[in-house]
Amino acid sequence: MIKGILFDSGRTLNVPATGHWFITPNFHKILGTKEEDAEVPSFEVAMDKAYAYVDSVKVVKDEIEEYALFKEFYTILLKESNYEKISEDIIHSLTKDNVQNDEKFLFFEDVEPMLKKLSENYLLGIVSDTWPSLERVFINKNLREHFKTFIMSSVYGSYKSEKLLFKLAVEELGISPNEAVFIDDSESNLVAAEEFGMIPVLIDRYEDYSIESKYPIIRSLYELEEVLKSFEGK
Repeated sequence: MIKGILFDSGRTLNVPATGHWFITPNFHKILGTKEEDAEVPSFEVAMDKAYAYVDSVKVVKDEIEEYALFKEFYTILLKESNYEKISEDIIHSLTKDNVQNDEKFLFFEDVEPMLKKLSENYLLGIVSDTWPSLERVFINKNLREHFKTFIMSSVYGSYKSEKLLFKLAVEELGISPNEAVFIDDSESNLVAAEEFGMIPVLIDRYEDYSIESKYPIIRSLYELEEVLKSFEGK
């Protein structure tokens, strides 16, 4: 019997408002640049170097530490891209726009109604490879109230692929792994979830019908109820 549903966040429930996780809503306004400037090869190289730094910092426990992390990220990005007007004000503005701007994410239109509906019959949770400010965004969008657990990778210094986050989530829900469905847009994360003992479901938010998976595929949370019924019938 399925008792809980765990969701990934990025590209499952929400996407970056600009289409890029690190180019925030006011990024170009702050820098005085244009969107097409981000396509310049040197900028892409600079972005890779900045992200390599972020990826090397495994533990980020709160928004204070997240702010420090992305302050360094944008410092590296501007220096490596040879931006001519680097200043503390600009770096802080970019960092604030990333960490403190709730509008950095857009939520799919099915999220709010389906979370409300699903929470009536199931324990819900988030398990996401992300940073602490995500939870504040959920709170301010009145979505956090639907979740009984909210596990973010950086708080624990572990990724979904390592399975510790799954263990923490089901323990907080008070259920067994085989009583939980996990929904993610990444096949590799679903493999880890299956190895942990959960029931995987792949979500394809971009309606790429060429995608193949050994797991059930949904394109919307509206399709989830039928999938859950099929599991219950087994």
